[in-house]
Amino acid sequence: MTDISQGASNMLRAKATNSRGRKRSGRGKRSPFSARRVALLLLLLLIGVTGSLGYVAGSTAGKIVPGVSINSFDVSDMTPEEAKQFLAMRLAEAHLFFAADDVRQAVLISSPARPNGKAIASFDIDAAVQKAFEVGHGTDGMVAAAERIDAYVFGTAVKLPITMDLAELRAVVMDKFGRLAGPAKNARLVIRPGGAGGPPLVSVLPEQNGTDIDFDRIAREAADRMKTFSPSPIVVRIQKDVPELVQADVQPLVDGAKAALGRVPLALKARDLSWTVSAQQAADWIEAVPAVTPGPAKAELVLSAEKVRKYLESRTTALRIEPINAVFETKDDKVTTFKPSVDGETVDIEASLALLGSNILKGDENAAGEGGALELPFKMIPPETDTASSNPYGIKEIIGIGESNFKGSPKNRRSNIATGAKSLNGTIIPADAEFSLLKALGTIDEAHGYLKELVIKENKTTPEYGGGLCQIGTTTFRSILAAGLPVTERRNHSYRVVYYERDGSGKPMGPGKDATIYDPWPDFKFINDTGHALLLLTAINGDRLTFTLWGTRDGRTPEQTDAKVYNITPPPEKKTVETTDLKPGETKCTESPHAGADAVFTYTVTYPDGTVKKKDFYSHYKPWGEVCLIGIDPNATPTTAAPDLPSADIVGASGD
Repeated sequence: MTDISQGASNMLRAKATNSRGRKRSGRGKRSPFSARRVALLLLLLLIGVTGSLGYVAGSTAGKIVPGVSINSFDVSDMTPEEAKQFLAMRLAEAHLFFAADDVRQAVLISSPARPNGKAIASFDIDAAVQKAFEVGHGTDGMVAAAERIDAYVFGTAVKLPITMDLAELRAVVMDKFGRLAGPAKNARLVIRPGGAGGPPLVSVLPEQNGTDIDFDRIAREAADRMKTFSPSPIVVRIQKDVPELVQADVQPLVDGAKAALGRVPLALKARDLSWTVSAQQAADWIEAVPAVTPGPAKAELVLSAEKVRKYLESRTTALRIEPINAVFETKDDKVTTFKPSVDGETVDIEASLALLGSNILKGDENAAGEGGALELPFKMIPPETDTASSNPYGIKEIIGIGESNFKGSPKNRRSNIATGAKSLNGTIIPADAEFSLLKALGTIDEAHGYLKELVIKENKTTPEYGGGLCQIGTTTFRSILAAGLPVTERRNHSYRVVYYERDGSGKPMGPGKDATIYDPWPDFKFINDTGHALLLLTAINGDRLTFTLWGTRDGRTPEQTDAKVYNITPPPEKKTVETTDLKPGETKCTESPHAGADAVFTYTVTYPDGTVKKKDFYSHYKPWGEVCLIGIDPNATPTTAAPDLPSADIVGASGD
């Protein structure tokens, strides 16, 4: 302000100097006192104006500057929060006004104007207030000052963003003034099935002109009114409504309609449900509509989509199967609840509509299924939560299943198998991790639910905890083979065991696909190289033990040959072991005889990039003789010594 005042003073002094330097005219001499007085007054006026503008430019911190409005609402000197509250209050009571003849209607803009309706328009108050506040508050001081001065002197209007719901606006207008309109009616077919087997009767009902509300004009005026929220009414005007199809357009379709009725009754089938579409029903569906494809024909025959949909839905509701959402719950790094999603299904109404149209209107005989009935297609209904999205691991599908059968196992062995399977159920195997079955099973003792099972060890009959857990090792091995994962540690049993020579259903499959475990060795190990976490689920169904690996397939293809058995050797003679654990004379056979053998099978995995990895799994089984216990008097001296044989199933089996 000082520079401007100083410049003005200098300019006045220069003018005065120039005046004094000019040749005096003949009109007389101007008083030096009067010239100085005028210059002083001009200087004071300039200082006053500049000072006022400076005040305007610097006195609105935290507030919208004077002179700013949003649409027609003045928000000067308001904080942004005050402006939002002010606008919300004013917009809540804002109306659009309509007039038709002597009828006037006021309709709320930002609240529903009819039952179960929506607001005609919505407003982005936050964006408008933000834009209003930015006027004169920029980081460039000179620009900000100029914007404030401009708003103060000339006014600055900020546009309020408005989103208008045209469908709701039309609904409101029709609700208030729909009685004034009578839409045109197209020429249409009138179809009646012929009585007593006679030909159908098809005629054309002429078109009718009508009237309609000029809605496009109403929409334009409504948008204009909301710029200023003017109370000026929008006049509802009526215009002529012309039909799209006249009688001459529909007449050529008569023969096609008659031919269509000649293709009914029509048998329909959906799963186990069968019924017939009557001629009367089909006649109600057939209608003429404006042709979709440009050409000489202005109309075409269709089946009423609305009527056919309603008909099919009423007939096939019982066939609908609702989808089931996935459930995935964890606790202490273990999956406690896992339920994969299940897709639902229902009759595909849209595809069925097209199929019916093709068959009835066009005579597409290929659409008919077995027995002449038209088979309606089904479609899948996806669940809201599928398996992959229900968990943080991306687990979504089964990648391998392994099964074994333990029919004939004694009570304690069955209990140990169930305990071991339960302890593994819900185990998450991280990507790239090496899985140890012994580590996953943990401590095998009474405290962890395991029972003792009689085994022959160190020349005597000894009960040990966990007898039978090799059923777990064998089933794990088979699931890994099915999934195509690399096995890093596996050992077969030293002797052939009948439990491990059966598939899941109990059918004989021979030796070679078993795996033994015994703490601390041997273990069964594999690597999860799928790039995703795996979930191990276990289940027992009667005598069938099933291990299912869930994860994400990467495109690998596993294959395995049947085991080739060779070098078969007969079992040794029966061994009898005297024991005081049985009543004198009581006999109990603990092992059945098994021949020795060698077995081998080839395991091949083909990866998506074409890499092929093969591995031969060899197994060597010693011959195993029948072993029976016979009770003796505790005070008697044994006459036979226990054979020095390891057990075939001590928490698995011992090694060689």
